[in-house]
Amino acid sequence: MSHFNAFGFVVLRGLLSKDEVAQLREESVASLTGAYGVGALDENGDMASVPAYVVPTMNDNTPLSSSLVADDPRFWQASHHFMGGPTVPTNSEATGYWANSRWHSDMNADVQGVKFMVYLDACTPETGRLQVMPGSHLRAPWTAFWDHVSQDPHRQGLSVDSREWSIPSYDIDTEPGDVIVFHSNLLHASAGGQLRLSWDTSYFLYPAMSGTERGEMIRDAVLYTGDYGHHPYDHEKWTTWRDWVASADTDPRRTAIRRLEVLGVLGVEGADIGAPKWQPTLTNPFPLVSGAPYKPRSSK
Repeated sequence: MSHFNAFGFVVLRGLLSKDEVAQLREESVASLTGAYGVGALDENGDMASVPAYVVPTMNDNTPLSSSLVADDPRFWQASHHFMGGPTVPTNSEATGYWANSRWHSDMNADVQGVKFMVYLDACTPETGRLQVMPGSHLRAPWTAFWDHVSQDPHRQGLSVDSREWSIPSYDIDTEPGDVIVFHSNLLHASAGGQLRLSWDTSYFLYPAMSGTERGEMIRDAVLYTGDYGHHPYDHEKWTTWRDWVASADTDPRRTAIRRLEVLGVLGVEGADIGAPKWQPTLTNPFPLVSGAPYKPRSSK
């Protein structure tokens, strides 16, 4: 726990069994190819020409993926431990990401949360891996870290060798079954190599009172994370909350659903299928170019 608090991340080696990894991979590949077509991932696991595919894994065809969100103490109860208090979950998702991602954090400094990420293949310098900036989640240095990152010439639309913009970082090598846990404010990126097929889910610190400014902020964070409206797949088939809520048969999941209801997440039109219609209130501290819209889920 001290490692997570100090550096903003920790790697839980071998948390998932070989059989669980195999099932997560099967569910993730089936979801991605089913949502985007058989050409999304070919038989060798290579991607088509688009930079990324992402789809929620919360329906009846993804039983393990959906159960890990709130039914499994290794994730749901662990999120309370890492956050130091009650949390509210986001949906799980599968991502096939090919291109590099620039330095970013998942949420701004006002939203406290934790992500659990599982790479379903070995991640090495040759295949591509997650990079993190240890300590960048802490509120005091966060502004200074981001001030440096924001000056990256690539974020200004300039075409220069990225190696000319040095950022000290820690590269995380993983094997299937390892789970990377990192703070939602931690600056991170990914670089190089082959297809990175991953599964993840996140949790945000649950506010003490609903109907407050902080409650609205956390509601928006959950809605942002579950907003797939701009992704071209059948949202009625690959839902976020609809099937997951309907199949609630454990007390932990029912508790999670109650928190989502209190925050107002499930009352937003379209939220149940990953296409919420609401007026966002969060602001984007991480534009790729000045004036760019807030897309906190655009890179992994």
